[in-house]
Amino acid sequence: MRIPSEQSFVPVILGGDIGTYSLAREFHQEHGAISAVVPSVMTGIVDHSRILDARPFADQGNEAAFLDFVISLGREFSAGASGPRPLLLLGGADQHIRFIARNAERLRVWFTVPYVGESQLDRATEKDAFYELCRSLDIPFPGTVVHDCADAAADIEALPARLAEATVPLPAIVKPSDGVAWGQLEFAGKKKVHTVATEAELKDLVSKATAAGYAGTLVIQDLIPGGDSGMHIATFFSDQSGKVRFASCGRVIVEEHAPGALGNSAAIVAQPNDVAIEAGTKMLNELGWTGFSMFDMKLDPRDGSYKFFELNPRLGRNHFYISAAGANVSRFYVQEFLQDGLPEDPEFTQFQDEHLYTILPLRLLRRYVPEDMKQKVEKLISSKSYSHPLFYRKETDPRRWYYILVSTLNHYRKFKRHYPAP
Repeated sequence: MRIPSEQSFVPVILGGDIGTYSLAREFHQEHGAISAVVPSVMTGIVDHSRILDARPFADQGNEAAFLDFVISLGREFSAGASGPRPLLLLGGADQHIRFIARNAERLRVWFTVPYVGESQLDRATEKDAFYELCRSLDIPFPGTVVHDCADAAADIEALPARLAEATVPLPAIVKPSDGVAWGQLEFAGKKKVHTVATEAELKDLVSKATAAGYAGTLVIQDLIPGGDSGMHIATFFSDQSGKVRFASCGRVIVEEHAPGALGNSAAIVAQPNDVAIEAGTKMLNELGWTGFSMFDMKLDPRDGSYKFFELNPRLGRNHFYISAAGANVSRFYVQEFLQDGLPEDPEFTQFQDEHLYTILPLRLLRRYVPEDMKQKVEKLISSKSYSHPLFYRKETDPRRWYYILVSTLNHYRKFKRHYPAP
């Protein structure tokens, strides 16, 4: 699908995952806009689509070449039928947001950039810096120890004593502070997030990561009890003055457990959460944030508090739960960054409507719904208040629907192999 020359603006979205497609769908649903999408490889998620123009670029790790390619898209798409038209540059993953922030000066010649600068990005997304910010704002977070893999003086043998001092028991969670660098790493047994049960496992993991060339920090954290359904998310939009204008929260029902997707939500119920809103707003105000952000947190059954894990400097991979519930996220980008700004009244909206977002077949989903959510989930299903981001009626290519069918059914195999028995 080529972008019509008469289209008034063009979203250019870096990425090719389900969050990228969701964003293209949202622009199409709300504005009738065809988006330019830049995946590293073509996948069934974006292939054969009627609502986007896929422009794959394989070598996205080569920043200079990638920058030249993105700027070339700026030159191409900025010329509309009636003259120059605005281009909105968006990122589907953390590495894209980092790329945009580093090259913002050159990119702004061609694009509107709805993201914060590098200094705010560092303060919000480097996990050790994020937890320092939580501490200063009195926002709960899991007990944490940070190990610097680049520091030759950081003794792996001393980690157990440091964990004891910080009251982080084993088993514990281990995750990278620099998710982009971690994604480029290769070593046996690597996962997105690790759970280590013993001191020996912890030392082995840190040694392997360091030997593989990881030079960032590793965050070792208290493993909060409870399953997937203890996880919650909160998505915010802040205007260009740094004022929080919108929030939407959700409770995770089921997560994926395949190694490469561990921790990704597979089903979410959109629902209000005043505690998350208060804490997230406090942090975003401190940061002077602009645009979308998303927090991950878990309800700790030991003390009833929400423990904050991280701030994502963008819409989450599964952000479609917001638009499916009725608040199409593309409106915020267009009104705030391409038009006259969001209306002043109301100044802040917490979206209240409940809705079920799922990428799983309903039969499979029902196996994993926690007991305290079964009645609500069944009510949402019976009232047709549920959505899958790839199920879009404007898509008419049968090859695409074949892919969606196969990939949806493939969840049965993945859950049987990787998911703990319900």
